[in-house]
Amino acid sequence: MCNESWWGSKELSESNEVFKEEYMKKTLSLIMLMLFSGAVSARNVRHGLSTKFTDVMLGNMKPGMVYSIKQSQGIPYEVINMTDKEVTVEVAVEKPRERELREGFEPVPDISWVIPSPREFTLQPGEATSCDIVISVPDDEKYADRHFQAMLVTQTVEDPDMPGVAISFALASRLRFSTGPTPQEALADHRRRILDALRMDLTPSSHFVDEDAQPGEKLLLDGFDVPTLQLVNRGREEYEIEFILAEQQERYNVATGYEIIPEDFSVNFLNQKINSSPRTIHDVEMEIEVPDKEEYYGKSYAFVVLARILWLDIPVDLYARVYFKTESKN
Repeated sequence: MCNESWWGSKELSESNEVFKEEYMKKTLSLIMLMLFSGAVSARNVRHGLSTKFTDVMLGNMKPGMVYSIKQSQGIPYEVINMTDKEVTVEVAVEKPRERELREGFEPVPDISWVIPSPREFTLQPGEATSCDIVISVPDDEKYADRHFQAMLVTQTVEDPDMPGVAISFALASRLRFSTGPTPQEALADHRRRILDALRMDLTPSSHFVDEDAQPGEKLLLDGFDVPTLQLVNRGREEYEIEFILAEQQERYNVATGYEIIPEDFSVNFLNQKINSSPRTIHDVEMEIEVPDKEEYYGKSYAFVVLARILWLDIPVDLYARVYFKTESKN
């Protein structure tokens, strides 16, 4: 495994990520800012948009005040177009449904309290833009010392005059804020650790193996003879990382012409858990084993690798797609 210092100033492109819902320790303080990378929750079955910030929590707000998440917290609400076409995107505010509401919080009384800026914008394929979220709590004592939740729904806007069947994409993110006191030290430390974790990448996000797999034999991706994925830690903290195959891999929209590996294929990580030191690069060594069956020769396959950052208060996953072909049978 390669473990090299990385001191370059050039930013590597950030890995998209997939959000896993309903997973959080109840021991967290109710007033924390929570950010999540690598895992995005969509309200439909396809993922054409992506954002790293799926759960944001703010505390110590005062009735009668106006707050900008970008200006006061330095946290933009970034949206990325993962499709291959131009899309128009809008950010809407909704009251949370019962299953979306977190314990200890109540639905925001009026969605007009939360104002996305801009509300609508256009993105080219691969483009990203950052929005600001402005929160205005009415100047009324009855709203003091309470905890509110709203949902930010980021979705594509389809042209009704366009022919054919339109496919819409939507992301649902939580916004939680409190008008009560905040444990400032815990909030600052938690925010620092989560933001630091977001400085990690699993790269490239789409890795095409340059050697065909022989059914009945193992193909080793070691980073030397055969290039492999790399985990890049650009942060200041050491993290324990676990490598696993993603569940429901069809949700990750692999490239046209490739199919998800069948269940009898084997992908084995030579180092399933590693400790990632600050400012280092790690090769993700793995073996691919394809059964020696007639139907597996001369095919194109894909699988999705997750790098799960362990021991954080919320789950943070990075992901990348791996593409490979099998040899044709003579």
